[in-house]
Amino acid sequence: MSKRQRVKKTVDQELEEMNQMDEFLKTQLRSFQFKVNCKFKNKKQKDLYNTIMSNRITFCSGAAGTGKTLISLMAALDCLKDKSRNIGQIVLTKPIVEIGKSLGAMPGDLNEKTLQYFTHFYDNLIKIIGSYQTGYLKENNFIKETVLNFVRGSTFGQYNSNGEPIGSFCIFDESQNCTVTEMKTFISRMGENSKLVILGDIDQIDFKFAKGEKCGLEDAIDRLKGVDGIGFFEFDESDIVRDPFLIEIMKRYKNPTS
Repeated sequence: MSKRQRVKKTVDQELEEMNQMDEFLKTQLRSFQFKVNCKFKNKKQKDLYNTIMSNRITFCSGAAGTGKTLISLMAALDCLKDKSRNIGQIVLTKPIVEIGKSLGAMPGDLNEKTLQYFTHFYDNLIKIIGSYQTGYLKENNFIKETVLNFVRGSTFGQYNSNGEPIGSFCIFDESQNCTVTEMKTFISRMGENSKLVILGDIDQIDFKFAKGEKCGLEDAIDRLKGVDGIGFFEFDESDIVRDPFLIEIMKRYKNPTS
C-alpha cells in the first residue's frame, strides 16, 4: 500500500468515525436520565440555571456550599441532551493550586497526578445522573477534564462530518485562583456554539498574587460587564445549601475578628 493510499484510508476511517459519532449523538447519548432527587434547592439556584442557559458566558461568584458547581453541571447535561443546543462535549477545568502546605511531588503520570483535583466534578455528576451514566459519558469522551495550563492552542468545540460546528460546554471552577492572563487565555479558547461557565469565590483565594494584583475572576467581572451574551450571578452566605449550620460559620470567617 502506497503512502497516498494509507493517508486516504486514514481520512476515510476518520470520516466514518465522525459519521458514527453523529449517529450516536442523535440516538443513544440523549437517553440518559437525571436522578429523581436532583432538584433546585432554592430560587437562587434556579436563577443561576436560567442565567447559564440564556448566555454564552456566565460568571458566578459566591460562597462555598451554594451549589455553583452542581447547577452548572445540571445545565451542561441539559445542553448535552438537547439536540437543538448542538453541544457535543462537557469540558471541566480548574487551576491546579494546593490549599496551604504543598503536598510535594505526586506519584503517577499526568492523569493520575491531576485526577484528585477533578474529583468534586465527578462526585456532583454522580449525584445528578448516577455512577453508571457518568462513567458511560466519560468513557465515550462526552465529558473530559483538562488542566488549565494546557488549554493554550486548543479550541473548545469541534466540527461534524458536514463541517457544522458542534460546541463544548466548558466549566471553569475555582477561577479565583487564576491570573488575568490565564482567564484571558481560557476565554479566548471558546469555539462556535460553545458555552463557558466560570465559577469562583473571591474569599477563598489560595494562589499567592503579587501585591495589588487582581485575580482573573475579579478582573473579568469588572472588565466584561455590559457585554451582550455575558451573564453575571452572585451567591452569598445566606444561600448556602450544603448544611445550614455552615451559614453562620462562613459569615464569621468572612468578617474580620476584632
